[in-house]
Amino acid sequence: MRQVPVAEPQAAWDLPVKERWFCPWCYAWTELGHDPREVSRPQYQALHERWERADSPELPEDVAHAYDTAYAYTDSGATLCGMVHDGLSVSPYFWVPDRDNACDACKKTAAVIDRRWPLEMRGGNRAHPTPPPGSSWPPF
Repeated sequence: MRQVPVAEPQAAWDLPVKERWFCPWCYAWTELGHDPREVSRPQYQALHERWERADSPELPEDVAHAYDTAYAYTDSGATLCGMVHDGLSVSPYFWVPDRDNACDACKKTAAVIDRRWPLEMRGGNRAHPTPPPGSSWPPF
């Protein structure tokens, strides 16, 4: 896992995060609060819920590419199929692999990453420690 930058909370309901860690192999992330016992580990998400669509004037309009989250904290953006350039960013829309215009190479890469999540850690079974008493973190 690698540590990624943490921004200040944008809204009053956003939780303050001390550290954020990202796994470029399985694309899971973990957040640590200011109390060392505050840990957030989001659950497994299915392919059609996990990826945002890549956005760039340099991408073909007739093919939908998935944005590669591993590049989210670098100076450039990338698609799951490997297209990299500075103007590439994440769009506000989901990338839907079942659509006819979804990039085939992005679909293959997304399927490989999806298979890396152990079956026993899906369906809400990812382990979460209980937040300490008085914590502002919700019990995930």
